[in-house]
Amino acid sequence: MELRTRLQDEFNRRVERNPRYSLRAFGRVLRLHHTTLARLFKGERTASRALIRRVATRLCLSPEALQATLIAEDARRVIAAASEPDFQADCRWIAMKSGVEVDDINRALHFLIHQRRLVMTSPTTWTINDT
Repeated sequence: MELRTRLQDEFNRRVERNPRYSLRAFGRVLRLHHTTLARLFKGERTASRALIRRVATRLCLSPEALQATLIAEDARRVIAAASEPDFQADCRWIAMKSGVEVDDINRALHFLIHQRRLVMTSPTTWTINDT
């Protein structure tokens, strides 16, 4: 599950318990500025691996949940790179474009292929499956 989804779910859970709970209060719990949190919610900001780890610690996520979140974020970056017009079907190119390590790109590719969200129709042609 992506970090954005995890954050929104946790924030919604807290708002259900306390309707006056604010984004600023949630930011204080996570030790993030509320505008950073708002930009993460809107998808205007990407989270670094360090930020994901910090947030996971503060949300008390299990190591398995942290790993799943890291892979989901890397997968999101792979999909974004594959959607670019100058896309090259090469792990090193994707790593360079996304700022993610090659090993993490390979894990994300395996995840995407396993979920059938990415289809490698040929060595140079990859298709994103949005269904």
